[in-house]
Amino acid sequence: MKTLKLIAAGLLLVTGAAAQDHRQSPVSAPTPPQVGMYVSDEGRYSVMFPSEPKLSTQTSQTPSGDSIIQSLAAASAGGMVFMIGYFDYGSGIIFSLDKGRDGMIENVKGTLIDEQSISLGGFPGRQIKVQARTDEGLEFIDRARLYDIKPRVYVETYVQPEKPAATTTKKPSAKKRTSRKHR
Repeated sequence: MKTLKLIAAGLLLVTGAAAQDHRQSPVSAPTPPQVGMYVSDEGRYSVMFPSEPKLSTQTSQTPSGDSIIQSLAAASAGGMVFMIGYFDYGSGIIFSLDKGRDGMIENVKGTLIDEQSISLGGFPGRQIKVQARTDEGLEFIDRARLYDIKPRVYVETYVQPEKPAATTTKKPSAKKRTSRKHR
């Protein structure tokens, strides 16, 4: 589970690096989710989370060396990680959805399975589905949405193991079950 949380947080960090300076020229055991609405006044959004999200911030740099502060809210339930994050970019900086997508895929060494252009309130966005594997061999699917709501970028991501953990309990054969008698 910790690995999936790190992957989700890293995806936002890489997405922040897609903001380019153009000033010169333009797995744990499943638990039942406790769904609730989370409202971020500072982030100017509301979203349903499966549990109370943990909040954090991180600083990253654009390719031009400018610092941007990314704010994150993340929650996990049932072996899955849900995250929303955002960052603001200044005037003269242009965010590239293509580079944001490419950075997310590269960060997890994944394969793009599906991609769609989307929008939110008329602002451009991208929805992607990425298949990847952790260094420990855990296969996972990342579904992410990126929105460029100038001068803010929002990233929603949902990371889940690709296959549920296999159980090792073995049922006895029907023959063995019927051949025993209890006294």
